[in-house]
This record gives sequence, structure tokens and C-alpha cells, in this order.
Amino acid sequence: MSRSNKKKYDEKTLAEKKTDFRRHLRTYLVMSVFFIVLNLFSSPGSFWAIWPILGWGIGVAMQGLSLYGPLKDPEDVHPTESDRGLPLKDLDDYEKREKLELPELNPRPYRDEDLV
Repeated sequence: MSRSNKKKYDEKTLAEKKTDFRRHLRTYLVMSVFFIVLNLFSSPGSFWAIWPILGWGIGVAMQGLSLYGPLKDPEDVHPTESDRGLPLKDLDDYEKREKLELPELNPRPYRDEDLV
């Protein structure tokens, strides 16, 4: 995928950002296990795997705090946007459709037992 096709991080919805974080966290956990196994087989006397795990973990932690913790971006907590992943311009139409009152449906003129 070329750089021109990727959305910039600021243009992503909150749901897309959370999906990206979960992917990043999953990759981090898999690679951490890989580093530990590699460390055990290559040099069991020293534990060097802690350094890449801690370094990468800082980045994962900062991303998580910016989505779920105290470093949350105030623009991501917009009162009319939820985790539906809809852009703000489409959200108004969605909410209008949600508020439509549908007429009551007539009861079926048959019973379920009649179908068997």
C-alpha cells in the first residue's frame, strides 16, 4: 500500500484508531514472545530481550494512553461521535434515521403451528 492511499492518523475516526491500537498491541505481544524465545536460545546467560520489549512498550503504552487514558485527545471525545466509526457529516443523517418512528406492524394473520 502506498503512502498516498493511507489515511493520516488525524483523519481517522476513533473506531479506526482503536483498531490500529489493538493491531499494534497484538504485534507487540507476539514480537515480545519472539524476542524472549530468541534470547533463551541465543544467549541464555544474559537477558537482552528486555531492552527491545521496554522500548517498544513505551510506544504502545503512549498510544494506549492517548486513546483510553488521561492523554485522550479532546477532539476524539466529541459529544455527537461515538464508536460507530461514522464521519461527523454522516452522523447527523444516521441519527435522523435512528429517530424515525416506524408504524406498528400488524400481527400475523396465522399462528406458527399452522405452518408445520
